[in-house]
Amino acid sequence: MIDCLKRGLNVGADFATVVGTAGIASNPNPLTSGLYFDLDMLDRHDFVIEHDGSLSRADASTGNNYSFNQTIWDTVLDYYSGMDNATIPVASKARFNRISTEAARDPNFSYSPVQFILSYGETALYLSTMGDPITGVAPLEYVRSLFEDERLPYELGWQPPKTETTLATLGAMALELNAASGEQVPEGVILGEKSLRAVLLGLNAATGEIENNAAYAVAKLTGALGSLIGL
Repeated sequence: MIDCLKRGLNVGADFATVVGTAGIASNPNPLTSGLYFDLDMLDRHDFVIEHDGSLSRADASTGNNYSFNQTIWDTVLDYYSGMDNATIPVASKARFNRISTEAARDPNFSYSPVQFILSYGETALYLSTMGDPITGVAPLEYVRSLFEDERLPYELGWQPPKTETTLATLGAMALELNAASGEQVPEGVILGEKSLRAVLLGLNAATGEIENNAAYAVAKLTGALGSLIGL
């Protein structure tokens, strides 16, 4: 997986290791069935990766948190009306609108510090891999192809960014996205590289305590805990 993400998206080994660990932890029996995961396993609600307020999926309470939802995605695209590129300021507003919308209409809406961090991380990820990991500028046609067609848009001229996407670049962009939205950061959380790494490995981003036992156990096996030095 590390090699595939590097060759396919120019994603660094640090992020590939922790997101792969999070994926494996979504397996209901990761330690006995083998260290693997599939897309169906990633649907588990609030379990490491899946969360309410998605940019392109409905909340878990609707009964379908896995299928692409054009109506929801259109609310994101509305923010890019008349634009050729996705940018940090506009992506931030589109992301926050999704959170605010679902918080207002879903009585079971879940938005803990973990979901707060992952939501910013995923927006940073699509801006980085479809565009530039430093500036956050990404051609909108590439972004649309990624979400709507669920494939890498080679036929549109996309190529992996020359700059590597790492936990550090994602953390820095998450901070810029948050600054652009003005959303309050949860108490005790320092948004950035370390908090993104922590939640993907099953730790509380504010206290450093184990919050997801499965993710932490898998992190031990994959060696991902070695990246937590200095957290």
